Amino acid sequence: MVGKRFVFIALSPLLLGAQSPPQSPAADVADTALAKGRYLEASDALAAAAFGPDGKVRDEDAFQMWEQVSPMLTNELDPAVLARAQPGSPPDPSWATHLAAATPHDAIEEIVRRARDTSIVILNEAHDSPRDRAFALQVARALKPLGYSILAAETFDSEPAEPGHASMIDKLRQDGFVRISTGYYTRDPVFAGFVREALALGYRPVGYEQTSKQRPKEGGIAPREQAQAENLAAILAAKPSAKALIYVGYGHVWEAPINFQQSTTDMMATRLKRLTGIDPLTIDQTSLTDLASAARPAYAVAARRIGNRPSVFLEGNNPLILGRYAGAVDLQVVHPARAYRYGRPQWLVEMGGTPLAIPKELVPTSGRRLIQVFAADAPPDAVPLDQIVVQAGAPLPMLFAPAVPVRFAIGS
Repeated sequence: MVGKRFVFIALSPLLLGAQSPPQSPAADVADTALAKGRYLEASDALAAAAFGPDGKVRDEDAFQMWEQVSPMLTNELDPAVLARAQPGSPPDPSWATHLAAATPHDAIEEIVRRARDTSIVILNEAHDSPRDRAFALQVARALKPLGYSILAAETFDSEPAEPGHASMIDKLRQDGFVRISTGYYTRDPVFAGFVREALALGYRPVGYEQTSKQRPKEGGIAPREQAQAENLAAILAAKPSAKALIYVGYGHVWEAPINFQQSTTDMMATRLKRLTGIDPLTIDQTSLTDLASAARPAYAVAARRIGNRPSVFLEGNNPLILGRYAGAVDLQVVHPARAYRYGRPQWLVEMGGTPLAIPKELVPTSGRRLIQVFAADAPPDAVPLDQIVVQAGAPLPMLFAPAVPVRFAIGS
């Protein structure tokens, strides 16, 4: 389902959606903390290593990992912090020109219209953008009436279970609790909320990531893409009438070959298309944002035109796809400009849930504190329903949780 215009570009492993975070001297501390649900400790360790006194990046690996972990507490990254951290690429003026001439259309309506003609929808995310995960829930809700029933996520732990034990995905299916061990990115409460709500809609979660037995000693992009595609093809072959929403990181969504490190590489979507004979609907939501310096001028043009609804732009009847995804995906989503309610991002409020006031006894009298809310019957290793860092003396935001009995906690 791809268009004609195609731009080749080389990407780092991070942009290709690597499951494992990059390693630096601070990474071991952060990994250990995060594996125990100590979000603030992990974020602080990474920030201390990543940034110099001038706010610029001094440890690139720690910075990339911080970009992924920090939004698990804050819901979003600050463009001003990113702009100060490292210089960005200069913007391409043609992006704004194309956007000014194109027509915005409601993204969900366009996705639904096109999803009727296939049984596979592949949506990507930026691993530092919980907002993308909130939009994934919107997509899951919209696709359910069309018969979509499988939710395949790159981040789900797909290692086979030890004898006598349930696998991570089996535990998720059995009780619906997203645990710290369910996956790396599902540790984000927003991602966990997306998964939890998708299960409530009737989606069946499946993992398809390359397993340790499939991983060659030398590693490599191509073996991982092939393993992912083969795992998905096997899942779909077992349920030939099922329709699947596949949620990936960055470039795994490409359904056309790309140039990477001076060679042509087929990504997961390309390989899955070839294995199944099914032309997927592929959707990018990582390019036109305010997080990348090169995209900000064009994003500002787009955001002024779309109001408060996620949109795609069409040039006549053809979707406008800009940047590295041009010619390799079917649709490119632009999200509304930042807006807030209850002291939280508007998109978080729109996910649903009941606003909850932070109990007075948990509010810090000095410094800052991580406040979390869990389902009352959640296991000890559950991902919080929501969490927020509260600063003493600052206005108090609201927390959000489903209409179930809950318990509050002070995080570390």
